[in-house]
Amino acid sequence: MTEDNEKRVRAFYEATIPGHRESLRGLQAPGVVYDMPEGMPIASGHFEGLDDVLERFLTSFYGALDVHFATEEFVASGETVVAIGRIQGKTRKASVPVDLPFVHVWTVRGGYLQQMRAFTDTALLAHLLDQTTISSR
Repeated sequence: MTEDNEKRVRAFYEATIPGHRESLRGLQAPGVVYDMPEGMPIASGHFEGLDDVLERFLTSFYGALDVHFATEEFVASGETVVAIGRIQGKTRKASVPVDLPFVHVWTVRGGYLQQMRAFTDTALLAHLLDQTTISSR
């Protein structure tokens, strides 16, 4: 079970590569929950349900950032899979480079991603997006 759960989470990160995002819907449960850290300048807070995650969170996130998630390590135990890596790419408005650490704690149950709790450097992300605003003035 743990190995299958890790494979499911790995497949999620492979699907975040531009041009391959259509499979994100099939990897996640209809009631998937994302909890994004307070202070996240792009869509912080609680997102519940696949439509909310895909339409409200991911649309805002990828609307501001042209990035991919470079995973460096996975730690799996039962239903919990932790992904550790870096968010890499650039801001969309001013092409400011982005290279932020992240940790995502996933709950996988019944073959689907059920919940993701995200941790990242929200202050650095806000600074990068602020540079975008300053650069575009």
